[in-house]
Parts: sequence; structure tokens; C-alpha cells
Amino acid sequence: MKYFKCGHIMTTHGIKGDLKIKPSTDFDRFYPGSHLFILHQGNYEEVVVKKTSNFKDYLLVSFEGLLDINLVQKYHSNDIYVSEDNREQLNDDEFYYSDLIGLELINQHNESRGKVIEIRELPQACYLVVYYNNKSYMIPFIEEFILEIDDKIHINEIEGLF
Repeated sequence: MKYFKCGHIMTTHGIKGDLKIKPSTDFDRFYPGSHLFILHQGNYEEVVVKKTSNFKDYLLVSFEGLLDINLVQKYHSNDIYVSEDNREQLNDDEFYYSDLIGLELINQHNESRGKVIEIRELPQACYLVVYYNNKSYMIPFIEEFILEIDDKIHINEIEGLF
């Protein structure tokens, strides 16, 4: 089974088993009843969200059966994942970042321009970080540059992009 990171446990909060979590996805993964996995000591431990509330830039989350600080302290600094089976279906023009990483970029002349190594979210747009000719380049993930995505990312390469 494949797992995809959706958050990081910062610390515990209070004595009733709440965990302070920094989400790492735009999708709401922390709703009551959702099945998630905590990567703890190399094992994915399945948990079910009992309740969630907002707390500044974080979420306070409690899990069924883990309603005591003594049961959750061990998860401090662990990451939380969603399984491939529990990912939401996306529209044809939407993509999970994990599906874009590793894809090859091809320009309008069918020339390879490297592979996506990372996605960066900046205030003005999302960018594909591409490794090409021993350098990293940032390609705006917007319609003007992205022509099509199938098993490769087809781009409109303009002068100065690489």
C-alpha cells in the first residue's frame, strides 16, 4: 500500500490526548471518522479521527481510543499519512503533487527539459522545481506554461525559462 504525507505532529496539547498537527495538504484530511496512519518507529499505525478544531495555524486533533496524554506522547514529531485507498478522486484537470514529482518535462519541440523534483507553493503561484543540466529551475504551474499532462508534462518553453 502507498502512503502520502498529510501532516506533522508538533506536540501534545492538554491531558486528553489532543495532538497539535501542522497539515501539509490543501485537502481536509482531519475530519471525524477519517482513517489516517501515523508513521511511528517505522510502522504505519492506523488511527481514526475523533474530533478536530483549529488552533492558530495548526489543528488540534484527537483520535478514537487515544484520549489520554499518556497514549499519544510517543507520537511527538511523527508524520501523519493518508493511504492511497483513502485519497479523494480528483477532476481531470487536478493533480496531487506526489503524482507530478518524477515526471519528465517535454517542451513544444519534443525536447526533454528534466524531471520534476519538488513542488513549491509561493504567494503568486505554485511552481514545479525541475532538475535539468545539473541545475534547478522553477516553472510556474499555470496555463501559460503547462500545455498538457499525461505520463509527461508538456510545457510551452519561452526564452529565458531555462
